Amino acid sequence: MEAYFASLDGLPRDIAHALSAEITSLGPHLSLGLAWGFPCWTGHERVFSLIAHKARCNLQLWNGARLADAFPDLVEGTGKALRHVKVTSVDAMDDGLSDLVEAAIALDRLDPQKVR
Repeated sequence: MEAYFASLDGLPRDIAHALSAEITSLGPHLSLGLAWGFPCWTGHERVFSLIAHKARCNLQLWNGARLADAFPDLVEGTGKALRHVKVTSVDAMDDGLSDLVEAAIALDRLDPQKVR
């Protein structure tokens, strides 16, 4: 895991560390591992993945489609379940993003049969 974060430079590194800290703070019960070479946080199911790009990080939401209507200004994509948030700066990590992270964690805490 540390190798992924250590491989990042500049702005994506700063965003990735800030996102990781936010997820860990709001979801300390989530386990962190690698999936497809990227950090992935899991509760009952996968909740988040983090993918660094050249000038941003995408926070993937594994049940993002269920959260899109409540967070239309943040959640992007058209996937059946998987959606993402483009995080372009540490400053972009505001209360709205924290609310979204909390909502994704709360959704995962529901009965897994009801999440689908």
